[in-house]
Amino acid sequence: MASAAPETDLSFARDVAGRACAAGAEAAQAALARDEQVEVGFDSRRLSLLRTTEDESTSLAVFKRGRKGTAIVSGRADDAVSGAIAEALAAAEAAPPDPANVIADTAPAIASAHGPAEVDRDHLVERALEHIEVMAREFPAIVSRESYHRYVRTRRSFANSAGLAQQETRGRYTFITMFAARRDGRTTSLNYSGVHAYAPFRRLVDVGALRRLYGEATRSFDIRPAPGKFVGDVIVAPDALEGLLLWPLARVLGGYSLMSGTSPYKDKRGAAIANPMFSLLNRPTASSFPEGQDFDGFGVPTRDLDVIRDGVLQDFLVDFYISKKLGLAQTAGGFGFVVPPGAKPEAEIIAETKRGLLLTRFSGGMPADNLDFSGIAKNAFYVEDGEIRHPLAETMISGNLRELLLSIRAISKETIDFGNARLPTIAAGGVTIHGRG
Repeated sequence: MASAAPETDLSFARDVAGRACAAGAEAAQAALARDEQVEVGFDSRRLSLLRTTEDESTSLAVFKRGRKGTAIVSGRADDAVSGAIAEALAAAEAAPPDPANVIADTAPAIASAHGPAEVDRDHLVERALEHIEVMAREFPAIVSRESYHRYVRTRRSFANSAGLAQQETRGRYTFITMFAARRDGRTTSLNYSGVHAYAPFRRLVDVGALRRLYGEATRSFDIRPAPGKFVGDVIVAPDALEGLLLWPLARVLGGYSLMSGTSPYKDKRGAAIANPMFSLLNRPTASSFPEGQDFDGFGVPTRDLDVIRDGVLQDFLVDFYISKKLGLAQTAGGFGFVVPPGAKPEAEIIAETKRGLLLTRFSGGMPADNLDFSGIAKNAFYVEDGEIRHPLAETMISGNLRELLLSIRAISKETIDFGNARLPTIAAGGVTIHGRG
């Protein structure tokens, strides 16, 4: 894959920030992101797509008298840069002043490179063809609507008018698929999964939790509702954990909830907010995940952070802007969540469940500030007396995430590495399951 030299990208970012200051900004920053991608698309029967794409975007932010304006630079032509600068300056003039609108002044890091620098095109095609054959043989009922096996190389280049310059290049392989099971005119609920890795995948069917998800889909034709409305356990599989728990939790532990005063945990640093077996670690750096990042949108290096350790809230997720706004130390700029494993196999956790459901996909809106939640359990199974009884029709579940954290009773020793998060299965009680009355 051809690519502009790293020095050229960084020089352009510096030039954009410099020109913005020359045009009237008191300070400026420019962030250029370049994606080069080789993509193989396929469905259940055949390859449908093989293409190479290149995308580039440069975001500009200017600062003047505490006011901030932003714009996107389309391309690298002089008139495109000049137009974006004028747009950003006009936006700044119309914006309200805010003392937190500043650029970062920190030591630059050495330019970094992670993952493979070149794509193995034959590997992309061969693994896709192999996956089609494996699915026909092992999971013939599975119908994939869209599957993409990709190699993506991203280079991020950042410069500001204080002399800060940062650059990282990251190559990785990605597999994303959407699928359902179909048999005798019946189709199961749609499901999806995605995994990222530095190393090429050996077999696509074995990435993430796909083999499990495919198997569960083929067992989901004869769905039935949960028997009655009751309060029980929810066993949250890794694919559902981020949507149900982690992103809502990150929101209320984030700086914007602190700034608005709506976080239920605003005075809880150092307090126990979860069962002691639960920890939440933020690991955004390159050594952790292919989808991580070495620096944030202000050029500040990211770092690892223990958010919750052994059930105790250690720190909040405070980005650069909020750190200036509230006078707090910056603790976050990127996200890559790790929930450490527990001691029990998932099978044992299920065997210890009196009544509840096994959840692999959750569909619901963002919980309220008090962390009350409700949504639809999809691709779920009813569990009673330690056994998976039957696949569930789409079922409403509700509860409170603060109470759920405290009622965690087990965490699996198995984890799934998605390339942007590493997660186990978690079982907790106190969830209302709205079955058939």
